[in-house]
Amino acid sequence: MSASLQVSASVPLFLIHEYYPSITPKDLIRKSWEVDKDGYASLPTGVGLGCEVNEARLAELAKQPSKPEWPTRGRLKDGSISDYSDY
Repeated sequence: MSASLQVSASVPLFLIHEYYPSITPKDLIRKSWEVDKDGYASLPTGVGLGCEVNEARLAELAKQPSKPEWPTRGRLKDGSISDYSDY
């Protein structure tokens, strides 16, 4: 998202950018940008993309794989990715 915001800010007349905060697990990323009450995002600040990964939290999450919320299309019952014709 941080990289996408930077690109969006550089495009003249850019209108809308979708953001799904529920996809990122809590305490995984410390970001330098915020979304205000009207839905406008500030630009990332700081070095690089303006976000920092919590390595300890990432290691913890890697030990607990979970079934993705989306996409559900193109997946078999065991969660593996499939060609659309296989399900």
